[in-house]
Amino acid sequence: LEIIRLPEGTETKNSSRKNRSMPSDMPMPDITAIAAAQSVTLPLYGRIAAGTPIEALRDPNGNVDVPIGLLASNRGRVDAEGLYALEISGDSMIEAGIMDGDKVIIRSCDTAENGAIVVALVDEQEATLKYLKREGSQIALEPANKNYETRRLPASRVRVQGKLVGLLRHY
Repeated sequence: LEIIRLPEGTETKNSSRKNRSMPSDMPMPDITAIAAAQSVTLPLYGRIAAGTPIEALRDPNGNVDVPIGLLASNRGRVDAEGLYALEISGDSMIEAGIMDGDKVIIRSCDTAENGAIVVALVDEQEATLKYLKREGSQIALEPANKNYETRRLPASRVRVQGKLVGLLRHY
């Protein structure tokens, strides 16, 4: 980020440095239009538990505009295929920086490596966001909050529906 213009009358510590602000007669860019052009609209599929599992939601419940920079690969390419958003309900992932009310960006997939944060569907009806860990024939769904216990289930009862790729938070 670079400050390109300071408010009128603002003085800086280094006021002797060359003034790099834009001319005062230059029009300000339309920030809304720039943001829209530099974002991707993803379906918001409702809420997901980060606590005790809640019933899985499958129908789109609106949209979320996501900045392209959040989705760009290391090659600068944006691949929004298979992406969707979910709103977090609960506090079981707070030590991973995921808070109640945040929106998470999920890439749809049916497998994930150990340690990934995933959307896990338990018994085809309860969805939850947790760390995934395989333990032999069982799956451990691990919270990121010491007040919650790890849930261990037979692998046949757990289905990965997606993997966390981003997080949005409004202040």
